[in-house]
Amino acid sequence: MLNKKSKKIKSVKIISSGRIAIPAMGKTLDAFVSDSLGRAPFIIIYDVETQKFESCENPGFTLKDGSGLKVSEIILENKATILLTREIGTKAYSVLMKEHIDIHLLNSGGTVNSAIKKFLTDQQ
Repeated sequence: MLNKKSKKIKSVKIISSGRIAIPAMGKTLDAFVSDSLGRAPFIIIYDVETQKFESCENPGFTLKDGSGLKVSEIILENKATILLTREIGTKAYSVLMKEHIDIHLLNSGGTVNSAIKKFLTDQQ
């Protein structure tokens, strides 16, 4: 597993467009960020330009193995360009990096909405 202590991930300078993927415990922006990418029940896809979001169920969150690969498919199918997560497995990390997804590790939990706002503010 990669977490904030184990790996520094590159950051993007200014974000004015794109789609952000965030693992979540629920279907709304008020849901808490999941502690794990692969084990998150939902993935929230937030469009920076339109400020709209959609929630996607993660069919892999109950799998014993391969949950990170399943959630990677969701992220790629929904054309996310940025991932905000607290933790990511090595397989999902490899898949997403090969597809040039910018991965940012979050220091703490909180809601999806607060994570998005903090990320966008920090990028300005």
